Amino acid sequence: MSNHMTSLPTSDLITQVKHSLSANAKRAYEIRLQTGNGGNLSGRIPGTDLIIIKASGCSFDRCTAENLVTVTLDGAQIDGDGMPSRELAMHLLIYRLRPDVQGIFHSHSPWTIACASLGDAIPTVTLHAKSKLGRIPVLRLCGETTEANLPAIAAMLAADRNLQVYVQDRHGIFSFASSVELARHNAELVEETAQIAWSMALSEQLALNRERDT
Repeated sequence: MSNHMTSLPTSDLITQVKHSLSANAKRAYEIRLQTGNGGNLSGRIPGTDLIIIKASGCSFDRCTAENLVTVTLDGAQIDGDGMPSRELAMHLLIYRLRPDVQGIFHSHSPWTIACASLGDAIPTVTLHAKSKLGRIPVLRLCGETTEANLPAIAAMLAADRNLQVYVQDRHGIFSFASSVELARHNAELVEETAQIAWSMALSEQLALNRERDT
């Protein structure tokens, strides 16, 4: 734990954010939006530049108030015994560039990862996804979200200041919103949309194969 001297806000605010993170992590695990110990999520403590984030190596189903980590926007750890998620830099970048964002959710959701291979965006094939999310771009980067990949993420955010979600190729969903609950809801919608888009693409391919074989 860091000796950084930034003071913490009221305990009620901290408890509220930690409860929301824990509840949404468990919900994501229950519906298999994320399995194993992958994925991460975080929340901004309202009215502050402090971020609470899941500890590295902790699975969503074991995410509790006791094992969450608090950091400043410059990455200094001020509370929590574990190490923050390896993708902390990405979370902090989004919070710095988007003051409206209060929660971030990331999952390695299989339908979305599969569908990302089809093009430069997840097809918003349902009216619900199109109206709620708009475009869902696919970002092609090398490896997990590291410092080297931050400029590409920053450029994407600058190009669309209303962006709510993007997908990193072969990695998963990154959703950010006015609350971690809404970020998780949007990630669920991305995964649902990707499953429908993949199924439609498969159905079209099967139809083409049947025509070719007749």
